[in-house]
Amino acid sequence: MTTAKLRPAGLIVVLTSLVMALTACGSGPSQVNSAVIIDGRSISVDDVQAILDKVVKEQPAARPLAQQHKLDLVAREALGQLVVHELVTKVAREENITASRDDVAAAMDQDPFGKEVPTDGSVPPEALAAQLVYRARDLRDTVTDQILLAQLADKQLDGLKVTMDYTTIASDDAGAAPESMKEKAEAKAHEFADDPDKVAELIAADADAGMDAKVAGEFLAGQLDPTLASSVMFGASEGSVVAFQPSADQAFWVVGLIRSRETDATGQATQPPQVSADQIVAIGRRLLQPTADRSDIRISPRYGVWDPSAMGVAPSEAETAGVVLPPADADTQQ
Repeated sequence: MTTAKLRPAGLIVVLTSLVMALTACGSGPSQVNSAVIIDGRSISVDDVQAILDKVVKEQPAARPLAQQHKLDLVAREALGQLVVHELVTKVAREENITASRDDVAAAMDQDPFGKEVPTDGSVPPEALAAQLVYRARDLRDTVTDQILLAQLADKQLDGLKVTMDYTTIASDDAGAAPESMKEKAEAKAHEFADDPDKVAELIAADADAGMDAKVAGEFLAGQLDPTLASSVMFGASEGSVVAFQPSADQAFWVVGLIRSRETDATGQATQPPQVSADQIVAIGRRLLQPTADRSDIRISPRYGVWDPSAMGVAPSEAETAGVVLPPADADTQQ
């Protein structure tokens, strides 16, 4: 074996490139090998990579993502699920919620993730990534998380009420420089946040123009479609402005100023809608948002940013699922 000799200039180039690489991975969270730091607790890059490696090795359904160079979706989903694990563990202690050994064992015996994920591309990439990560994580952890999330939703859903000033964005512009609905919703959200006292005036103008818009609309989570009940409007704090698309199947966006958020509302007398197991878990995940907002969640730039609107990890601030603008005095309150 021969050893190559580096000239001083070449050595400087190599060292500089190494420093730049370390800086790129280490900026943000203080530890170079941290995928995320949550209130001082680190989840390592190795933890995320181990899940990704297992997905690629064991799941044939991951091949289309690999061929499309979309394995970053799996990495972000893995990190998001690990963050949710930390959050739900914390909230379970605070809310005195537990996943009993018998419940966990019974759920594991049912082998909830034993069915193979379709490999024909019929599952949307984001949903596919979630299913792949569920199967690659420790089964006990995954099952425990889902039981705790379901219990959290069961405990809080019926008492959750939000009062929101809102408007809707229902179509794109079709001019020479069209804006997407998301861009229009973001612009409207910033209008709301810049001057909350003028929100009623803005909403009145939208209502006069025929849009679905209202001041002080009241929404009882337990009486709504479960998809809407799991949306960001029910997780954001009072005074926040949100912009979100209720579902991918609905071609409109909602922009709202959260006037109040109650967790002990009463009077839900009508028959609530049927909620599936997946939907109740999604609602439980949304109910972690207040805790996430109070936590210091620092995602490594190699993965992206924490996205409260999706309660997951987005590639960048420009690629979040929606918008959450905290109250102007949020920093002084924390």
